[in-house]
Amino acid sequence: MKKKIICLMTSVILCLSLLTGCQLGSRTSSVPEEEGSVTAYAIDVHPEDYQVSYDYAVTEKNFLEKYNAAVDESRQINIQYFPDTESMNRQLSTEILSGGGPDLFLFRDTTMPQYQTYANRGVFSDLNPFLERNGYESRQFQQVVYDYGLVGEERRFIPIEYGVPICITNQEMAENYRLEEIDDRLNYQDYYELLEKTNTLGKDASISGKTFKMFWFSDVDSIRYRLLPGFINQETKEGMFLQPEFEQAISNYSEMVSNQGGFDAFESAYIHPSMSLIALQDRALLFDYDPVSSQSRIYMKMDMYLENSQNSSLLLYPMKEFNKEDYSAYVGKMMAINENSSRKYKTWEVIEYALSASVQATAMIPSGPITGNAVTIEGQNRNKNEWLNSGNTIAQKSRKDFVNQYYEIINSVTKCDCLTYNPIYVQEVFDPLYLEYESGTKTLDE
Repeated sequence: MKKKIICLMTSVILCLSLLTGCQLGSRTSSVPEEEGSVTAYAIDVHPEDYQVSYDYAVTEKNFLEKYNAAVDESRQINIQYFPDTESMNRQLSTEILSGGGPDLFLFRDTTMPQYQTYANRGVFSDLNPFLERNGYESRQFQQVVYDYGLVGEERRFIPIEYGVPICITNQEMAENYRLEEIDDRLNYQDYYELLEKTNTLGKDASISGKTFKMFWFSDVDSIRYRLLPGFINQETKEGMFLQPEFEQAISNYSEMVSNQGGFDAFESAYIHPSMSLIALQDRALLFDYDPVSSQSRIYMKMDMYLENSQNSSLLLYPMKEFNKEDYSAYVGKMMAINENSSRKYKTWEVIEYALSASVQATAMIPSGPITGNAVTIEGQNRNKNEWLNSGNTIAQKSRKDFVNQYYEIINSVTKCDCLTYNPIYVQEVFDPLYLEYESGTKTLDE
């Protein structure tokens, strides 16, 4: 009897070891003991500091604090807070020059140029050995986004979420303004010519006794962000701003902004961009446009619209790049390990947490650690299934069509990029010149 029990226990242990060994991300061999807590830096921002929560959804602080709340005290990250980006970057640069810095780097698209420099200089460890050691394969990721972290053959950082540029309209608007003829040809280069036939700009729309201009897009700033990389050779770092196409793009963009009443006209009319689907319903908006749309960002307002609109389905139009072909994913949070860290394995545990199915499948939770689209296929599939089976049954068919179309689009991305090519260049060099042109104090040629 005793012998049978021992044999049974051995069999159970063997089965369990086989099962755990097959799970994605499980360790296949022992790792060395490492002393001390993982260190990371973050800006000490607060939700009330934001009028619109674009940046808060991807802040370093939000993710790191979510992680610390999810693990036991012995695994928590030692977070050093800074009052602003400038002071954090200054300390980072000083420490990295002397071979120091935090164990974990967590950054986002707006700080990408600086961190791309670190990646190119070998400040970040190659993550391929960690991924291979723990059973990860490239087919388990959204490939185009996953490979954005490659520097040569080495994976110096890894994106853990992303957004895609999508325009949402409804069937009624599409039929009234012949939007269905555009199909999937909507792009940053030709949007003006494609939509000009709608003849809606500058027309008055009467809504609940008030008169507003008809808006083309709920967000116009980001179209300017994408205008610049369309005319920058990223390999040679040379601008192509003397081309007639660039002048035409600037002219079209300025005219659209003017006809819409300025940058903040839509937000002024509808109080907050989250009301953009109400504007669709009121026939005051052609497209609810989100340059970094994700499931968490459109889920709530989409379901609200479907359940309150009995006769008009929602339609999706992807916004393509200036070459009219590529459809980009725009990265959100990215993570890397300091090559000089003495706690690489402990730091890897934080990245592994971010890539886990339980975290990647949090797109239905706007305040979750991952608020963009999942970069893992498993997380993406879980999010899709939850979305398909959620909400009111009244709108079930419309929801199913919308969700399937959304995931068909995000699975069609052909390249990965940052929403802003170089925010410092945009803010300090290009924008002041553009605003002078818009105000009439500088000519287009100048």
